[in-house]
Amino acid sequence: MTYAQFQQPPYAPYQHKPYESANTRARIVTILLIVGAVISLLTIPSHVLDMYVHPLTEGQEVSDNPGGFLSLALTAVLGLAMIAVYIATVVVFLMWLYRVSNNVAAFGKTTQHSSGWAVGSFFVPIMNLFVPYQAVKDIWQKSEPSGDDSFSYSVSAPGFFAAWWGFWIASNVAGQAYFRMAMAEAPPEALGIVGILSEILSIAAALFAIQVVKDIDRRQHERARSLTQSVPPPPPVFAEQESPPLNAAPPAKPAEAVGLEEPAETTDLSGSADPSSFRS
Repeated sequence: MTYAQFQQPPYAPYQHKPYESANTRARIVTILLIVGAVISLLTIPSHVLDMYVHPLTEGQEVSDNPGGFLSLALTAVLGLAMIAVYIATVVVFLMWLYRVSNNVAAFGKTTQHSSGWAVGSFFVPIMNLFVPYQAVKDIWQKSEPSGDDSFSYSVSAPGFFAAWWGFWIASNVAGQAYFRMAMAEAPPEALGIVGILSEILSIAAALFAIQVVKDIDRRQHERARSLTQSVPPPPPVFAEQESPPLNAAPPAKPAEAVGLEEPAETTDLSGSADPSSFRS
């Protein structure tokens, strides 16, 4: 190993990525949350139908129980649609969360939780009850717009942050209870009530989640715009003329100027002057 290689650091210092707008991901998350809320709203009549219609038993013809077949088909279609939308919402939401967390570092601030942990904490038992909420709230606080009117923005997160997380936890608990009751073949009336409660909680969580996503995206956009406007323009650069070195030779004359100088007048001292010049 040479001396120059020994002087170089073994690794390059980490540099945060520049600000990247999360507006596109925020819009996709918002659309998916709305679609999921609509599916939950349409699922409520399905639960009501399950409470008053006898289920379609094995070996029973559709003509013998059309109501049971309609309830089964409606539940299956809406259930598959809800699973697909739920998976897409989770993926895009986590992508959005990762980007807005990186943007806080681009603003020159440090988040309480890293971007990877803010995303991964959703999948860790016990931790997923409070760490994701802390990460999202911290991102909101560190994304405050800067400027002369920054005092008008609240330091603490709005109330819909806590409402979103509370309804999100409650909807997951109700959903788990509904699934366990369905597997245990609970009475249709009790199963329908828990199902309706789960859908209502999911709709409320989706509506508050939309406000959370929009508010963080708005604050980061205003923060990035204020930082861009506060950067002064670079100073003008003037071309400097290089001065010749002290020991440099004088510049050579142009080729066309050589030999064009008039000869200097000389006095003939040989005494052979023209005799006519002495005539009077």
